[in-house]
Amino acid sequence: MVGNLSNFTKIDILRCLLKIGKPLSRLELSKILDLGEGTTRAILDVLKKNKLLDSNKQGHYLSAKGDAIVNKIKSNIQIKNVDLSGVPPNKKKVALHIKNPKKIGKSYVLRDEALKNGADGALILRYDKKLRLYDSDYEQDFGEIENKFNLAENDVVIVAYADSHKLAEHGALAAAINVDKSLGNILE
Repeated sequence: MVGNLSNFTKIDILRCLLKIGKPLSRLELSKILDLGEGTTRAILDVLKKNKLLDSNKQGHYLSAKGDAIVNKIKSNIQIKNVDLSGVPPNKKKVALHIKNPKKIGKSYVLRDEALKNGADGALILRYDKKLRLYDSDYEQDFGEIENKFNLAENDVVIVAYADSHKLAEHGALAAAINVDKSLGNILE
């Protein structure tokens, strides 16, 4: 008899990698990631196979190699849940700050990538003394987000929103991979 097939993406693997700090049990990770225990087990197996994760009685934790990779990722991006009053109410929102990204093309490409990966919508913002929509002169106050991050000139913030934090985070990370190719390369 065969069990259920694992149902996860590379972005789920990235999400898991970024969530592991202190040792966590599979059940704790499953709840944090909003994934089934079997799927979480399969992700943990992938991370262990690639020597990014170790386990003991206290739970699963990053290996030295995994810790180095997560530190590299976190030196380029930061992700936070946000409450943004101007974005559709009753949606969970995730803001992802990308430090000094390479030139990005049209913001709608990133928005579409977020949508393809579960988000209901996304705002692509750039910092130029003030946070504003990426390829627009439209003025809106994004001070709530500016205060959450330590922004520098030309930084990009992707705000994805969806019915769940998981889907908003999925969308934001998918868009970020398009901006910072090293994120995608890490997952290879």
